[in-house]
Amino acid sequence: MQLMVLLGRVLALAKPYRFRLVLGILCGFLAGLANPLLMVSVKAVLEFVFPSPDSPTLAQQLEKALSPTLSDTDVLDAPSLAAKLREHSDPLSRYLWDQLGSTNQAALAPIPAKQKRPVPLATSLAHSLNKVILGGPIHDLARFAQIKLRGRTRGMLTEPPAAEDLPRLNRLLLEDAYPRELRRMMPPWARGPATRLHAALSNFDARSSLTATVLIISSIPVSMFLRGLLSYLNIYLMSWVGVRATSDLRTRLFSHLLGLSMDFFHKTGTGELMAHASNISIMQAIITNSLVVIVKEPITVLSLALVLIYSQPRLTLVALLVLPLTLVPFVVYARKVRSSSAAINQQLSVLGKLMHESLTGFRILRAYNLEQVQIAEYRQCADASISHSMRILRSSEIPGPLIEFLGSVAVAAFFLYIARFSSTKMTAGDLLQFVGCIFLMYQPIKALIRLHHQLEQVHAGSEAVFRILDTATSVPEPERPKALRAQNAEIRFDHVSFSYGQKTILHDFNLTVRPGQLVALVGSSGAGKTTVTNLLLRFYDPVEGAVRIGDTDIREASLHDLRSQIAVVTQETILFNQSIARNIELGRPGASLDEVKQAARHAYAYDFIMEKERGFDTVIGERGVLLSGGQRQRLAIARAIVRNAPILILDEATNALDTESERAVQEALDALMNTRTTICIAHRLSTIQHADVIVVMDQGRIIETGTHSELLQRGGTYKRLYDLQFNET
Repeated sequence: MQLMVLLGRVLALAKPYRFRLVLGILCGFLAGLANPLLMVSVKAVLEFVFPSPDSPTLAQQLEKALSPTLSDTDVLDAPSLAAKLREHSDPLSRYLWDQLGSTNQAALAPIPAKQKRPVPLATSLAHSLNKVILGGPIHDLARFAQIKLRGRTRGMLTEPPAAEDLPRLNRLLLEDAYPRELRRMMPPWARGPATRLHAALSNFDARSSLTATVLIISSIPVSMFLRGLLSYLNIYLMSWVGVRATSDLRTRLFSHLLGLSMDFFHKTGTGELMAHASNISIMQAIITNSLVVIVKEPITVLSLALVLIYSQPRLTLVALLVLPLTLVPFVVYARKVRSSSAAINQQLSVLGKLMHESLTGFRILRAYNLEQVQIAEYRQCADASISHSMRILRSSEIPGPLIEFLGSVAVAAFFLYIARFSSTKMTAGDLLQFVGCIFLMYQPIKALIRLHHQLEQVHAGSEAVFRILDTATSVPEPERPKALRAQNAEIRFDHVSFSYGQKTILHDFNLTVRPGQLVALVGSSGAGKTTVTNLLLRFYDPVEGAVRIGDTDIREASLHDLRSQIAVVTQETILFNQSIARNIELGRPGASLDEVKQAARHAYAYDFIMEKERGFDTVIGERGVLLSGGQRQRLAIARAIVRNAPILILDEATNALDTESERAVQEALDALMNTRTTICIAHRLSTIQHADVIVVMDQGRIIETGTHSELLQRGGTYKRLYDLQFNET
């Protein structure tokens, strides 16, 4: 059931490419029919190019198939039919028994169980029943009252049949009366084409036997060519769809992750997420293969089985008696694959987490000589996955040889049955076709077993991916977003309360920031200062209350509209492994180079940028590792400047700067803040003395507000914090 859900999700991913998907499925369907076509071609060559002296020609076989009378090969179970006629316990069998005559009745005498049944039995029965078929109407309500007639038979009984149709009706009646003992005639839809083919072959054989020989022999390479072409198209088209479907899944996962709220990333490690994302690469190869196998191989097995059942129904059942036994190892090992795949994916998540933490924290690892500790932990985790990997390998490979062995047992049983117990006549072509179809079924069955095991692995790997995709953000987009205009609009926190899990961060928080004001938030660590800005950016939604810009609750505006009107400079400077120009331009994608350079000048970053060998084209490394802390901070300020947003958030924006750089950047920020509404979080109280309003926070509550001079005069918490900082300096 779970695998069906997985396949349903894969097909849903492939929906945009449904034309190629349907075309690939069609090619796979036709490729699955190519193997039976090949065996039929081989049989035709053996029977009509290299026939035995008593073998009938194709035209003779068609003529025989079109005839309403019975032949010995039409009697599928001669002993059973003979027993029913001999017992004549039903009205029809009693009628037929009387029509046989004493000579034929004697031929149907019981045969000793240990004696091999004589071949002439089927011939004798066919000869006797043909006299009945050709002798006159056999339908009678009393005889057929307990016999279920096919629609085809009932259709011929609606009107009195013509003389030439009476034998056909009699044959149909006998087939319905003895469905397991007699072969069914050619269906009406095939009779017309078969008649035309019979006429063509009769004339053709008489005209040119060499041409007929060439055509029949050429059917083998034609079958192989069609098989190869259709298989290639099936693999190409299904792989084309699979690659793009998994690429869409990868993009969808990345997009979904970027749209999730911050609380999701607090609960899930980055390394774990990267491991889950890497599973998509594994899924791509397996899904691409599964789309090919799941269409072609079942059709191959089914079509070969139909050929076997049509040509030799009883022998097919004998040969396939061991098939249920092949499912036993399949079921047993499938469970092992399922459990081991889940364990491996868990180990991969741990490995991804260790890799990410070690690479991002390599300075601490080296400083504390922890390299060997991390390597040992990584090796231990990697070794734990080895046994599971080998278990999956064993579970995937063992069922194949078992199926081949059991299949060979079935073929041996088939040969034994033919040699000692069966009265069925088989030509060399029949024998080769039967055995060839049996062996051609093994590879598709093995492929289907491998497919099941691979899908178990995909399911284990994709479960986390789809679980992430099913995770809804706690900060949803409004269904009908309102337009938001932050220019010259005040910011209000109305009775806002917020908590991270069980820990309450803000308690009934009320604050109004007027347009153009600089409001500074100060307080000890954990007071809730950063949470205020996170709520304004709508990284989270308040548990109670609302955050408004103007008259609009920010939950009613689109996230893109809200954040496009806010510029942020954080204490933790986030830069990307791209050029300096690109890192500044990300503040407003599409900004011109002149705007980027102007922003760099305002942030006092232009001079050190031009000292670099490639200037603004300099690639700064991961997280800006090739720059100093102060240089990274100035690039972040330049990025905020180029954004030119009406609201500015500064979270320790000058914290990483030396005194000289801080003074220069502070002047640039002062000029930038003149026309903007600014919320500034600061630990250095010297940087906010000119703020319009200073808000002192403690444990999620506002305990003091006022200007720098007003708060100093009150002698409260702000005065104590100020004295501590300046006494330390």
